[in-house]
Amino acid sequence: METRKLSLVQRVGFRWSTMALANKMNIPGTVKNNSDGTVTIYLQSTPDKIDRFIEKLPSASGFAHIENIDQESVQNVEQMHDFHVLY
Repeated sequence: METRKLSLVQRVGFRWSTMALANKMNIPGTVKNNSDGTVTIYLQSTPDKIDRFIEKLPSASGFAHIENIDQESVQNVEQMHDFHVLY
């Protein structure tokens, strides 16, 4: 099991399409808009499943235009059970 943090820039409404994709793929985690205009996503699953999520993310929303996704593996994170939009 891996927890991975993704950081990217996106527009309004993106969090909800991210949550829909994660729920469809059965991947727990969180998504949050940051004050600097970026979005942070935490995903907890197998590396292959996270990679497939990242591949599908640009087409998850008709408004998405993702130029770059920064990724980092995060250690010592408690097990997540659902996907949530954070405010």
